[in-house]
Amino acid sequence: MGASSASETTIAAHMARRRDNFLLLRIVAALAVIYGHSFVLAKADGSNDIFLRNGWPMYSGDIAVSMFFVISGFMVSGSYLARADLVEVAKARLLRIVPAFALVLVLCAYVLGPLMTTLHAGDYLRDPSVLAYVTKNLHFSSDMAWHLPGVFKESTRDVVNGSIWTLPAEMRMYVLVAAFGVLGLLSTRWLGTAVLAGVLWLGVVSPEYIPLHQDWFRLAGFFALGVLVQLHKDRLHARHAVMLVLVLLVYLSMRTKSMPWLFALCLAYFCFWFAYCTPTWRALDRWGDPSYGIYLWGWPVQQVLMANMPGLSPWNNFLAAAVVATLLGYLSWWCLERPALKLKNWRPRLPARPVFFRSR
Repeated sequence: MGASSASETTIAAHMARRRDNFLLLRIVAALAVIYGHSFVLAKADGSNDIFLRNGWPMYSGDIAVSMFFVISGFMVSGSYLARADLVEVAKARLLRIVPAFALVLVLCAYVLGPLMTTLHAGDYLRDPSVLAYVTKNLHFSSDMAWHLPGVFKESTRDVVNGSIWTLPAEMRMYVLVAAFGVLGLLSTRWLGTAVLAGVLWLGVVSPEYIPLHQDWFRLAGFFALGVLVQLHKDRLHARHAVMLVLVLLVYLSMRTKSMPWLFALCLAYFCFWFAYCTPTWRALDRWGDPSYGIYLWGWPVQQVLMANMPGLSPWNNFLAAAVVATLLGYLSWWCLERPALKLKNWRPRLPARPVFFRSR
């Protein structure tokens, strides 16, 4: 009886039930990014992010992005294990990331930009940096374009969309999963674990050997935790007691060097505890997944709000931007992201071969 009940709490057992709160968690994380950015973009009124205010070494945006990468590592590695087809996995990932990102870039450059620039529309559109904003960012390199001519120049940060810095890192994580999959490391649990742990250890002690800058490597660590959970899903459990112990350990280590490491483990565990051990909000599934759209549109919406209402407080900026970005997120899902994902199963129809000889 004890062994049976214990097996029912494994991640694999939870996955088999096909009920989870990952969608809700992604939406909350996307809104948390907007919340964190509101204290950067809005007029200072003495308030601060709740985590920074309570002495934490990171703010809500950092925490939310880290959760995204834990979930992504778990989901993407699981997708490869389910398909075991590099081309199919790559196609699915590109269709998930690129269309919505490309649309945000184009709309910011050619719709939002002309409306918000201090330049004449003709001068703005003739500026080569407008097209470069789109094309350069679609390269998914570390050398990204952040500004558009004359746009948001009165803002505390004249960056058009500060949230997109994570997308090149995300793309590199997909390459990592593809490499692990092709080498058979995802289907060989302990070898995959050893190699992943070795790469992370090398990145900590000799980061110059890892082709990621430091911020990306931090995200890679959270992504790797998600992959590790996928590899050991039939042995790892999601339980209230473990969650409570990890929270207590983080609290007790707040002023020690061990805190970031314990916090990373706690945050990764929280993602799966929240997904599998809290009441499931199944009604959200009917509405679709606006989380990616919320994340992409949050910063530009906040910038527009501040350009038109410069006296807006951080909290009011957050609340207004959250509503608008959520609506845009759902619009992005139903009008672009969902239709794009349907192309995963598209196959070109090859013309029938002509028959020259028929058997009698």
